[in-house]
This record gives sequence, structure tokens and C-alpha cells, in this order.
Amino acid sequence: MGTMDDVIVTQKLSKIFGSVPALNSVNITVPRNSIFGFLGPNGAGKTTLMKVLLGLSKPTSGGGTIFGYDIVRESVAIRERIGYLPQQPRFIDTMTAHENLNFTARFFFSGPKASIDARCKEMLDLVGLADKADRPIKGFSGGETQRLGIALAQINQPDLLILDEPASALDPLGRQEVLAVM
Repeated sequence: MGTMDDVIVTQKLSKIFGSVPALNSVNITVPRNSIFGFLGPNGAGKTTLMKVLLGLSKPTSGGGTIFGYDIVRESVAIRERIGYLPQQPRFIDTMTAHENLNFTARFFFSGPKASIDARCKEMLDLVGLADKADRPIKGFSGGETQRLGIALAQINQPDLLILDEPASALDPLGRQEVLAVM
């Protein structure tokens, strides 16, 4: 059982697809202000666990909490406080980097347009894409797309980042730069 200082707690969390167990009675506790990683081979259930924690997939059995919120019953409250980068981020490829961030930011901010624009510019600068802000996404490399995904995951100033292989599409220099940002 977790404490008030634990951000993520799971108890006997399981997920079965048909007859194939993807998660088998997973118990984890992630303390506040920590960096925590899931390591394992392809097919080990890492992405499935992230999706269950985010409320994007329901567990077959067991349960868990994030910030004290139940991962099944209170997933909306959880997602308000989380930034998520999927393994393969998707964007509207005819829009520019700034337009993509701005489009998504409007779901998280109710403030004036100027403050939304400022946050988008801040995130593009943070991930080294300020000079590509007005380029359509369809011309981006895999690394640039991944960096934009990292910016998007942080657009709502989350209390927790969940990143699924954040450096997978990056070359060694890009990986070093992105990991320094995180």
C-alpha cells in the first residue's frame, strides 16, 4: 500500500488480451519526485501498463492510483495532471509545429490566446524546434517529430510525465539533447 508521498501505486494489476496475459499481478510504488523506468523486452507489457495507468485501457483485475485517484474510476482527473508521450506520437501533418501545439493547448488552457501562444513558443524552444515552428509536420524527421511530442506532453505543465520510449527515434546527439531537457 502506498503513502501520501507516492505518486503511482498498483496492486495486483493484471491485463489479459483474450487468453494472453500482458500484465500479471503488477505491484509498483513510485515515490514523488522520482524518475522511474520500465525495462524489458518487446512484448513485456510496458506500453500496456502505461495505457492502463492512463485510463486508456481497463485492467482485467487489480487496481491502482495516481495522485490518490483511482485509475479506473477517476482517469479524467488523473489525465488533467499528466503529460503523456506515446511511443509513436501522431500529429496533423498539414499543420505546422506551432499550430499543432496551439491546437492541443486550447484543450488545457482557458486563458488568453497570447498566453497559449507564449506557452507553445516556450515548449518549442525547450525542445530545440523554435526555428522550425512554422514548418509543416509532414517535413519533419523522426527525431523532430519525437521532440515535438515531448513538447506536447509538457504543454499543460503536468505534475507527472509518462513517456513511452521518448528517445526511440533519435540519433545519438538528438537523444542526448532530449534527455538533457527531461
